[in-house]
Amino acid sequence: MQTSIPVLLYHHINYDDDVLSIPPELFEEHLKFLKSEGYEGITKEQLGQYLIDGKKSWKDKAVLITFDDGYLDTWVYAYPLLKKYGFQAMAFIVTWTIEEDEYCGFNLEDYWNGKIKKENIPNCSSTYSIEHGYKIKTVRRLCWEEVREMERSGIIDIQPHSKTHRKIYASDNIIDFNHPRDRLSAWTMIRGDERFGTPDFERKPELAAREFTADEELRNRLYKHVIDNGFIRFFKKPSWRDELFKIVEDYKKEKGSEKIGEFESEEEQRRRIKTELEVAKGEVGYEVRKICEAFSWPWGAYTPLSLEIAKEVGFKYLFTTKRGSNSPGDSPLEIKRFGVWKKDLDWFKSRVRLYSNKLLSKAYGAVYRKI
Repeated sequence: MQTSIPVLLYHHINYDDDVLSIPPELFEEHLKFLKSEGYEGITKEQLGQYLIDGKKSWKDKAVLITFDDGYLDTWVYAYPLLKKYGFQAMAFIVTWTIEEDEYCGFNLEDYWNGKIKKENIPNCSSTYSIEHGYKIKTVRRLCWEEVREMERSGIIDIQPHSKTHRKIYASDNIIDFNHPRDRLSAWTMIRGDERFGTPDFERKPELAAREFTADEELRNRLYKHVIDNGFIRFFKKPSWRDELFKIVEDYKKEKGSEKIGEFESEEEQRRRIKTELEVAKGEVGYEVRKICEAFSWPWGAYTPLSLEIAKEVGFKYLFTTKRGSNSPGDSPLEIKRFGVWKKDLDWFKSRVRLYSNKLLSKAYGAVYRKI
């Protein structure tokens, strides 16, 4: 008997060589297994009702499928395969990354229907470019018309995953200075000053920390030093960090203080988080013409403050990246999900069965935390 609802977390359904990318053929095997085992794809409302009072609106076993971020492969591969096997899903999107195109591109269903050849299925793999001699990764994103079409179908419930999905500086201790480097993810961006030469501090997800901002005068001095000394060429010098740290120390001496910036107040933090959540909720709601009630935390990071604000903004279902059971009595404000990685089919089967059983998943969680 099923005593817990597995909530699956996918990111990419494509051929990239990384742990977050599931090949379309393997994703199809996942759906075939779920179908053969009698699992039904349910909605957030059905899950919420089950958590609140234990009421089931499905025959036997249920699973909730989710996708984070808003990648093109959700449209090209996941959506047609979900439709083929009769499953529903949720897609949490980062609104600033969604393209403005007002038409839908081709997807796997167009190939099945003979409209395009296999080689014309859109390429969803990441591409790489070189900037200042460093590798920059670019991933393919959904456009708004594809988002709207998936929502209209009733197969994919579109919800926000933030406006920006960025991190913030969350410390006043300089760990480095911004300099040319490989950028293999859009999520390396921060809200702060990223000009070359400016201080780099510990970074944390923007919905789960208080932001630190270095003094503008200090940042300008450091950036000017880089510009005046060759810009990119400056970072070829073995002593470039020493030069920048000396500017910081001279700045402190002038000020007569070790303090080089300010942390935002709790009220400023509250306003920033609330604005981020309200904008994301409003943008998705406007584009798909509905009131959004669910949100998944970027990086799974949140605090009691951000949880409180999310409730104020009107979210009824909050999705985490915590592993575990989703059983009657659990909160729809802390829904647990397990990440589906690039593993073999047997691994997937074992995890679905594990998170379908409350006692087993709790026991596994206790062991997992110890190792």
